Amino acid sequence: MEYLNWMLMALIGVGSGAYGVLVGAGGGFILSPVLLMMSDSEPETIAGTVLATTALNSIPVALAYRRMGVVDQRSGLLFAAAAAPGAVIGALGVGAVAPELFRTAFGTLLVLLALQLALRPTVPEAVSSGSPRHLIAATVRKRRIQSRDGREYAYEFNEALAASFNVALGFISSFFGVGGGFLRTPILVMAFGFPVRIAAATSVFALAGYGSIGAITHGALGHIEWFPTLLFAGAGLVAGGQIGARISGRIGGIWVMRMLLAIVLILGVRLIWQGVWG
Repeated sequence: MEYLNWMLMALIGVGSGAYGVLVGAGGGFILSPVLLMMSDSEPETIAGTVLATTALNSIPVALAYRRMGVVDQRSGLLFAAAAAPGAVIGALGVGAVAPELFRTAFGTLLVLLALQLALRPTVPEAVSSGSPRHLIAATVRKRRIQSRDGREYAYEFNEALAASFNVALGFISSFFGVGGGFLRTPILVMAFGFPVRIAAATSVFALAGYGSIGAITHGALGHIEWFPTLLFAGAGLVAGGQIGARISGRIGGIWVMRMLLAIVLILGVRLIWQGVWG
């Protein structure tokens, strides 16, 4: 029976890794609530273990995206630097929260994200070459990225504002063990005009940096279950992440966001149910 559980954990890791990478999330936002529903482990252990698996998964995926030429590297480095302090604070604070409150808060976060996605169902595959008006023009930056498959992406956004919201995402990623990309990707697309493929790839690239810092902090605090969760779920996430990176250019951005909406809503409602009535 134990072996079947380990195999199931690996398969869940594969699915989480493949799907999570499609939306620039690294898979943790799926794996973390699933383990919360399946396991009796403390929230800080699940958060630390999932963040560690997500960070491990994000490194080879980030390298794969970089080889494809779809990473906005300057933005990714800025996002990682902004998120790193929050990742440390989140790891330090998660152990102080009651498990029921943790589940309810996590579920509420997921449901709010699903509602926001439902209200904004369409996303741009690319940004027009026009010059939109910006409230603070001093930090507006233009990007033009050409991928290895010949696609060109041109967009402009407020770099300082885009980096600043990553401070909170760093905390959320480490506190819940989710990586933060499931929030960052839709925000980059909907609020800052990033093409979906660039947003997802850049989000994973940033996660490789600050996620590793958060995972190291969790490990120092004893929040990581090295066996069997990290071993089997981590191996599955890495394998699934490579699958997701390779199929990312074949699925339209609108379908990626619709899939994200469905899975986030289901997981969020389930976690709230457990937290309040479980």
